Amino acid sequence: MAKKKAVKKIMSKKPISKGDTTDSSKLRVSDLEITDEFRTVNKDANGKEAASMLMKIPHGIVLVVGTNKKPEGVITAREFLSKIIDGENPVNLNAAALMNTDIMEIKYNALLDKVVPKVTENDPYAVIVTDKGGEFKGYFSPKDYQEALARINYQQK
Repeated sequence: MAKKKAVKKIMSKKPISKGDTTDSSKLRVSDLEITDEFRTVNKDANGKEAASMLMKIPHGIVLVVGTNKKPEGVITAREFLSKIIDGENPVNLNAAALMNTDIMEIKYNALLDKVVPKVTENDPYAVIVTDKGGEFKGYFSPKDYQEALARINYQQK
């Protein structure tokens, strides 16, 4: 039963099927499940808290949010390892000192066939999704990117 819930949680809102006749030029970021695969911490959270959050999402990330609740950075296991290699103890650092700030922002209502080439070209460390007012909506994960590619390619065949 637990496995079904986990699988259901990571599936997109509109799965691809052979009978799917949705026009790929109309598929949007909002058609993907962008509210999974991440947790958030404040910039002043300590490394131990960030690590604890990261461990709760096996293939996800921790987004570091500022006072406006918008992500300003991202933490993965790589950031912890980098600090260890540099001779620092990441547990003693705050999230702001750990985070990678190479983030790209895309709009929630953006068309997938327009977004995917931009993400490919920019190759950011993380992609966040915002609405037209700039409010954070979710995280466009590598899994979402692969699903977007599959949907676009499937519809073009």
